[in-house]
Amino acid sequence: MLPQKQWCDSSTADPEQVKQLCREWNTNQYVAEILLRRGYKTREEIKSFLIPELKNLRDPYELRQMREAVNLLQETIAENRRIVILGDYDVDGITATALMLDFLNKCGKLDLDFFIPNRIKHGYGLTEASTDILLEMKPELVITVDNGITAAKEVQRLNDAGIKTIVTDHHLADASLLPAGIVVNPNHPECNYPFKKISGCGVALKLIMSLRKSLRDSGWWTAERPEPNLRDILDLAALGTVADVMPLVDENRILTHHGLRVMNEKPRLAIRVLQKLKNVKTITSRTLGFQFAPLLNAAGRLEDADMAVKFLLSNDQQEAEKMAKKLDATNILRREKEGEMLETALTLVEEQKHNPALILTSPEFHEGINGIVATRLVERFYKPVLILSEREKKLKGSGRSIPELHLKDALSECADLLERFGGHAAAAGCRLIPENLNEFRKRFFAFCKKNIPESIEPKLQLDGSLDFPKLTNMFVEQLERLQPFGEGNQEPLFSVETPESPFTRLKEIHVKWQVNGNVEIIGWNRAENFAEKLPSQLAVNLGFNEFRGRRKIQLTIQDSQG
Repeated sequence: MLPQKQWCDSSTADPEQVKQLCREWNTNQYVAEILLRRGYKTREEIKSFLIPELKNLRDPYELRQMREAVNLLQETIAENRRIVILGDYDVDGITATALMLDFLNKCGKLDLDFFIPNRIKHGYGLTEASTDILLEMKPELVITVDNGITAAKEVQRLNDAGIKTIVTDHHLADASLLPAGIVVNPNHPECNYPFKKISGCGVALKLIMSLRKSLRDSGWWTAERPEPNLRDILDLAALGTVADVMPLVDENRILTHHGLRVMNEKPRLAIRVLQKLKNVKTITSRTLGFQFAPLLNAAGRLEDADMAVKFLLSNDQQEAEKMAKKLDATNILRREKEGEMLETALTLVEEQKHNPALILTSPEFHEGINGIVATRLVERFYKPVLILSEREKKLKGSGRSIPELHLKDALSECADLLERFGGHAAAAGCRLIPENLNEFRKRFFAFCKKNIPESIEPKLQLDGSLDFPKLTNMFVEQLERLQPFGEGNQEPLFSVETPESPFTRLKEIHVKWQVNGNVEIIGWNRAENFAEKLPSQLAVNLGFNEFRGRRKIQLTIQDSQG
């Protein structure tokens, strides 16, 4: 059973401010209250939020060593030296790789290649095994995207072989593992870039922005070699940002907003193919996070992520459709394995259920799916979770956390027991030998106990309560001015009373109410629970469901109470 969430109604904004905003921005009370609660109070702040403009992106040269990176890359291009892009196997790394390749291919006939490590064979990012592959590829310059910040030994090994490196990354840095040479990362200890939450793909885009201008200043672009329009690759930046669960504020909001516009107005072939495959008309951030990203991620989870990169860059309709079908089939297999792993994990929880965190190991765990299962367990038990696969006398896996615990900091406390670790506050990965497991558990649990309050419960922040008569098309359209929704800019959530009329079952597992001709309520996977006891209140998101040219207001249930 999922933990009972505490509902918190946050509709407490100052009435006078609310009225003023409603007048100034021609919006309703709820939108005005949401803006104020999320910290947007001045006219300039609200304008930059409601109207995200590309001109408000920061100067890329504010990033540490950006100029050195541009100079080296420009010199390498001018002399046509061999370049290899090293990406990560998740969607952020895949899109960053595709974005770099897309731009560099337009810089002329370059000696250009890429390599995405296999999760199981090579591990994440620039490892010893992936360095072996890079040495065989004989590049003169390696550019890492979405990885590399902890690969000090591997960078040194490349440098010793005469291969120059540019590390672009966004993961949290460990001062003892920092690579030498050129490192572009907003989270580098010496980097003063004000926005630290940019994605790996976003950092790669910043490098390209700087490089394009530098090439322009040098006279590189000609009639035969026209300057690329960077707006065309903002779709990749949006996809990488949303998939990596970066907060959709500041620069991330700008990139995602404009990237979604590109997808809907001028989609690349891969996006058109995905739209057709998933029967998607209008692409939103939800589409990226819940439909497109899992499909692309599946390649890196179960097979090789190379195919996902090639798919995003494909210009061949038949080939793109073929790859999309394969990616979709791989994702279906991923879901099946996820279900099996979750069952195994739940049986292992019993012996640790009284601990402040869960560290589960099994030879049955597939390391490509560890992170997803960890997420499911965090949702179920509301405590930090690490899922570790047992393979070749190593334990390797992924963790997810709750807001009350910084996962990367927790792993740092156990650094001497780990062969490798890295990540963020909410998600991280690590590797260790089985002999260290008991001590690792002991120390990790101790850190959690010290830093997590004794009595915590998940909170559900509501944006107010609604009556069904208020639900008009105009009301929902006003709320959609707050898009794109995602991490850091959550979709507005409201409470409504459960309809008195009986619900209809969909495919036996879902529920649906038809409130009136224009409003429907959908509850995914809730039929069994609601058949036992019908709740009195529903927490719902609002949106539109368009089918056969007809548009209805759709309320999607996120939680229930009473």
